[in-house]
Amino acid sequence: MPAPVRIPRCLFLLGLAAAGARSGLAHDEKVSASEVEIDGRTVVWRIDVGLVGLAKAVNLPADPAALSEAQLESSRGAIGSFLARGVSVEMDGRPVPAEIGRMDPIYEPFLLSGEPYVARVRQELRFHGASPAERVRLGIRLFAEITAQHRAVVDVRWGGEARHFVRVGPCTLDLVRGALHPTFRQTFVEFLRWGAHHIFVGYDHIAFLMALVVGARRLREMVKVVTAFTAAHSLTLLLSALDVVRLNPSLTESLIAASIVYVGAENYFLDDGRHRWLLAFAFGLVHGLGFSSALRERLAEAAGIAVPVLSFNLGVELGQLAILGATYPVLLWLRRGADDRTRERRQRRIVYIGSLPIVLLGLGWLIERAFGLQFMPL
Repeated sequence: MPAPVRIPRCLFLLGLAAAGARSGLAHDEKVSASEVEIDGRTVVWRIDVGLVGLAKAVNLPADPAALSEAQLESSRGAIGSFLARGVSVEMDGRPVPAEIGRMDPIYEPFLLSGEPYVARVRQELRFHGASPAERVRLGIRLFAEITAQHRAVVDVRWGGEARHFVRVGPCTLDLVRGALHPTFRQTFVEFLRWGAHHIFVGYDHIAFLMALVVGARRLREMVKVVTAFTAAHSLTLLLSALDVVRLNPSLTESLIAASIVYVGAENYFLDDGRHRWLLAFAFGLVHGLGFSSALRERLAEAAGIAVPVLSFNLGVELGQLAILGATYPVLLWLRRGADDRTRERRQRRIVYIGSLPIVLLGLGWLIERAFGLQFMPL
């Protein structure tokens, strides 16, 4: 085995960044690569993670830049226990405990000198059920205590089938023997649910929609605004999924935050919202790119594009309709009054009070995304 190389930390980090960009496999807590083999009643799970990420969760005896293989071996128990806590296996509905297996160091050449160093480890975990499984559920919550945006790349082999999965954040994978690849119906339902879930946890999209709805004075205006927003983000969602249009994700997210600030602030000066659907369409194009950044990785595991994109978009729309269905009656109740003058006065009060938290949220997201900070609770 090659001897470890002592590399100055500043050079190590510079080379690590370049190597990560070159190989496409990050070394920190933001990504992991797994191979899962299911055979009868046994599941073998091999997890590939970087030492830089592990150093944030496990007390390693040395800096990743200077960690020797012997020092790594002394941390084998702590690393194995940490990774075993980050995954789970259920066979036919019954949880199966993990058995910690071998851990192998993975060497990579240092970009500046070409010398090898320990960049990652591959940990093997084994799960033995009581009988051959028909259904297996894999649970993934790697580095969940550190980041909610961990990207898990999982390759599953079961019998003669294989499937590639990409998931972000804590999640579960439900697998059925002989049916790793979903049917048309399963694909449709899966992406439909995921689209609805995405809008319910997409607080920035909800804030933008609420800013538009609060400023609408009539049901017709609200319908036109929502329809324009839907048409616009559906268009860019499809174009981005086909890889026709693509923007840097950080730029897209910053533009989404800016759109929230603009629409919320405009509510204070808006006298006539009849043409606001044009603004909703323009900003909807940007929000569609935001939806697509989440969809693109999931398309890598789908057999086609049309069904996932259409069902995901339908899920987003159903989520939006559910949100509007819950808020519109409340707005009607708050605007109630004996005459037009009273209703108009209450409408202005709703706009002034309701737009302020939306503007503040948008400003917080804009500062956070533009400058790479993390301080917003949502």
